[in-house]
Amino acid sequence: MVKSTSRNAKISLDSQQSGKLRGSVETADIGMTCVALVGFMGAGKTTVGRELATRLRWRFDDLDDLIQAVEGNTIQHIFETRGEPAFREMERRILSATLANHTSPRVLALGGGAFVDPENQAILESRKIPAVFLEASAEELFERSGQPNVVRPLRMDRDQFCQLYEQRRPAYSNAAICVQTSGKDVGMVAEEIITALKLVPGRGVSE
Repeated sequence: MVKSTSRNAKISLDSQQSGKLRGSVETADIGMTCVALVGFMGAGKTTVGRELATRLRWRFDDLDDLIQAVEGNTIQHIFETRGEPAFREMERRILSATLANHTSPRVLALGGGAFVDPENQAILESRKIPAVFLEASAEELFERSGQPNVVRPLRMDRDQFCQLYEQRRPAYSNAAICVQTSGKDVGMVAEEIITALKLVPGRGVSE
């Protein structure tokens, strides 16, 4: 089963259509060298991203980890001291810089709110980087995201959590493909992405 291990088409696809491509990438380019994983907290973006990168012999990056490295603070600290608007600005800036310096094949996991920002969607689209929405029910995501050792600044009570997820779903549905993760192990989800996007394993990366 997919679990979240995160640190401190414009159609919504149901489970019968999991892995189906939107028109923009129906014929995936075998030279494609970057894939972005998007979805709500607890979706398993980091877990699936690492597995996908391993199978492809690509680099794996987590956008939240990159932000923490650049800023020298945890996501929680940034939210608490500078607020969400400042964090979202950092997110856009570091996403853009990361992709501008893109030299090796990579899988990139975005934070739960990153793909909700139209500017971030435009950054990915301008570079022809497909976004993959990892989907599950709000109830399942709430349970997955409740690990005691993981701090999530925007995780709240169950009702608020479900409400925020529903608010964000229209943005997530803009992803190139949607993969239903419920009832599947990480390997199954990774293989579904590889098949849908016709991804080709690389020679490996040194970073």
